[in-house]
Amino acid sequence: MKILLFAMSFPPPSAGGSVQYIASIFSLLPPQTVVIVTGNAEPALARQFDASFPQRILRFPFIAHVLRGYKVSKMARACEYLLWPLTAGWLILRERPQVVHIGEFNSASIAVLIAKKLFCIPYVMFTYAEEITYITGRPLHLRLLKKVLRNADAIITVSDYTVGILLNLGADAVRIHKVLPAVGCDKLAVSSNDIEALRMKYSLGNCRVLLTVGRLIERKGHATVIEALTTILQSFPMSRYVIVGTGPEENKLKEMVRQAGLQNSVLFTGEIENNELACWYEICDIFVMPHRELPETRDTEGCPTVFLEAGAHGKPVIGGRDGGVADAILHDHTGFIIDGTDASKVAESVCYLLKNPELTARMGAAGRAYVATLSPGSRAAAIQMINARLTEEDRVVSRR
Repeated sequence: MKILLFAMSFPPPSAGGSVQYIASIFSLLPPQTVVIVTGNAEPALARQFDASFPQRILRFPFIAHVLRGYKVSKMARACEYLLWPLTAGWLILRERPQVVHIGEFNSASIAVLIAKKLFCIPYVMFTYAEEITYITGRPLHLRLLKKVLRNADAIITVSDYTVGILLNLGADAVRIHKVLPAVGCDKLAVSSNDIEALRMKYSLGNCRVLLTVGRLIERKGHATVIEALTTILQSFPMSRYVIVGTGPEENKLKEMVRQAGLQNSVLFTGEIENNELACWYEICDIFVMPHRELPETRDTEGCPTVFLEAGAHGKPVIGGRDGGVADAILHDHTGFIIDGTDASKVAESVCYLLKNPELTARMGAAGRAYVATLSPGSRAAAIQMINARLTEEDRVVSRR
């Protein structure tokens, strides 16, 4: 079986739930069965990554990585809209795939639609949430998205919440498949020496550590945790809040910390490697990300993978109630789902867990058990079954 994947969200960089999701799945499909077409945001890292990745990767500089998209000029975006459909069409003719995958809604979808009409090549569409809700206010994009969804042979999505969005857009319920994210085992193994070195580097000692991992954007709720921190410090003065990631809100958040006089209680790490990230998950007492849906754009989380990553490390989690969080947090079992805009509720939930170490340990253990049911291999197997069904159906149609 030969598969052609068109994806903006592919490593490197590997930060972002959708990026990790798609890379994890395609890394475990049979080697050299997939040709991946994506961008080239970090050429030096890409050369190293591509050499060890089990699938063939074709990179084009005009494709903007999803995590770099907010920095792209209008001219560069216009070139992408023009060049990607043309390039996608040429590659479909050259590679002759049995199935085409669209990693997220992107302009290559135009060529994929045409290829299905002309050559009856089935295609699979991956959806997450933010890339869909973002364009609901852009009529031309929305019209194309609906057409792509309605013609897709299969739609992969990450939560019950996103299933509802797809149904509202006219997608066929029979063709929608919920495949939750997984956490790779390679992210879990860290040495006690590495953990202790990180503690010493930042003078954490016996501090209680709160952790948020993700792009520094409004919907993640970093500002709400910072606002709650003053209250948390009244009960637990040795608390530290660690923020992992970068993004357009970084300067705003740092200024907020400065104005609140919390410079000694908040740490911004920037982008970090997987080993250091795993250390932070091990070090933290609670993972907290009070995300929310932005009313202007409806931008929110489809199924926040970071809650599952924290659960894999045995940590309780606190998240906002919007989006597909119910598939990532089992409320009152692996953590708490709260109003992500309410700083007092964040402070109350954090303090409650810090005051009840037995509950914290029990929720962390429940999170680890839940994530164990979502292995990367089982996620890839689900996608491979869909591929096999589509190619079999294509053969049946051809014989007719």
